[in-house]
Amino acid sequence: MSIQKQERTTSWTGLGVGTDLKSFLDTISSQIPDYEADRAAEAVFCALSERLSASWVAHLREQLPPDIRDTLSVCHRHQGEAPTKLDRDDFYLRVANHLNAEPENVRLVLHGVFSALHAQLPDAEAKKLEQQLPAWLQGTWAAARLHVDRPY
Repeated sequence: MSIQKQERTTSWTGLGVGTDLKSFLDTISSQIPDYEADRAAEAVFCALSERLSASWVAHLREQLPPDIRDTLSVCHRHQGEAPTKLDRDDFYLRVANHLNAEPENVRLVLHGVFSALHAQLPDAEAKKLEQQLPAWLQGTWAAARLHVDRPY
């Protein structure tokens, strides 16, 4: 019986851990195994697309490899709508409703998806995005980058 070694390649930016959708979803799954990785990514990106300007959503997508970019398209539920100033509770509730999850688990989901996004973004772009996030979300974004403060 042989054990195959799984190879990890550097991201297309040269700064992350994966170059494709599979590695992106694997990173999410390793963080939040109780959720479907693709649905979790969609839920978080959908909520972000509601909170950030359309130009920032487009900019974020352009930073990602093509197969991930295609997966994280603008949320079909909210296409054409202007960004809203969702407060923390509304943002968490949107993610929870999208996933059919308990709201108290949303921070864990955010951490898992943010961790995978950090692996795909150059550090300078991740810092720019952090500045676009509301203060109550910046801590989760930064913790995911540093792999600390993982909620349970």
